[in-house]
Amino acid sequence: MLATLALASLFAAQAAAAQAPAAAPAKVVPMTVQVQAIAGADAGVQAWVKALGVALEARKDEFRLVKPGEKPELVVRVDSVGKGQDGTPIMNGAFVLGTTTRSFTYGFTDVRVEAEKLARNLRKLADQMKTASRPR
Repeated sequence: MLATLALASLFAAQAAAAQAPAAAPAKVVPMTVQVQAIAGADAGVQAWVKALGVALEARKDEFRLVKPGEKPELVVRVDSVGKGQDGTPIMNGAFVLGTTTRSFTYGFTDVRVEAEKLARNLRKLADQMKTASRPR
């Protein structure tokens, strides 16, 4: 009899847990970001820095541009803009998150359009970098 009551109360607890609403997903906190280039960078690099900064600033739920004196969580460094072997414009840079740096090359046709695309996918990439850099 006692075992039956224990099982009944166990099943009742499981049923109540199953009916409880699922926990709300964690709210995404905007990540502080800075887009930078080396001093004296050419016009192509400056265009990328400006366009990407505007695109990231518009994504207020995901990113917040750093204020003067503030340390960014993520730095997008635009190193150079040139031409690929096939003549396609290419932007070379790096994503820096803490001590993790991931270099990249990005082929593009229109800086503004491609900056929007990069900004749209940057949070997912930054979150992957965070996860990869955590000790296991």
